[in-house]
Amino acid sequence: MEDESRENQGFTVRDKRRFTEEGEKRPEPESSKNKEQERPRQEQTAETTRPRPDEPKKTLPPVDFAGFIVGLAETALLQLGYLKIKGQEQASKDLPGAKHTIDLIALLEEKTRGNLTEEEKKILTDTLFQLRMAFVEASKGGQ
Repeated sequence: MEDESRENQGFTVRDKRRFTEEGEKRPEPESSKNKEQERPRQEQTAETTRPRPDEPKKTLPPVDFAGFIVGLAETALLQLGYLKIKGQEQASKDLPGAKHTIDLIALLEEKTRGNLTEEEKKILTDTLFQLRMAFVEASKGGQ
């Protein structure tokens, strides 16, 4: 029975476009002006806290292979418990995660063999050796 009464009511269409069919600007109704003023404070501050073009931006180091390897090595050291996250009292260990990260670096060594500069090759080899030794040490329970 409720469905029948809803069907008989029909629906109302409100044109909310800003311009008329002729391209002229429509006058704003009073209700939309009030809505703009009643906008939540959070939305208003979001617009005012956007970074300005004249503010200096943080510069990131260039993206290169050595930086990528160092980033992966830092992740592995964090997982081995040699580094701790700021605000933590004690470093946590994730040995399976560390092994996975070290294996990922080893995979990169294998797949990039012959395509690296001498410096990149040395960084990769030395980093992998140090991480493997750190993994063995962390697995024993020492640090």
